[in-house]
Amino acid sequence: MGMENFTNRLLALELDEVLDICRDAGIDVEVRYTRPPKGDPAGRERVVRFILLNPQKGELTVTREVVGKDV
Repeated sequence: MGMENFTNRLLALELDEVLDICRDAGIDVEVRYTRPPKGDPAGRERVVRFILLNPQKGELTVTREVVGKDV
């Protein structure tokens, strides 16, 4: 599987699932959190970005879902 496909596979998944996938792939990840400027999302943590820093290290950007809001 190419790295682009690997990255795309992670997007929008819940954080715990992505951490398991990365661990199984031998990639240590740093997690960064973001949130909208207004409101206080309290939903599930979802991955919105993954950057591979080197073959064994990546960075995840995670945000919480806004409960009851469909995109």
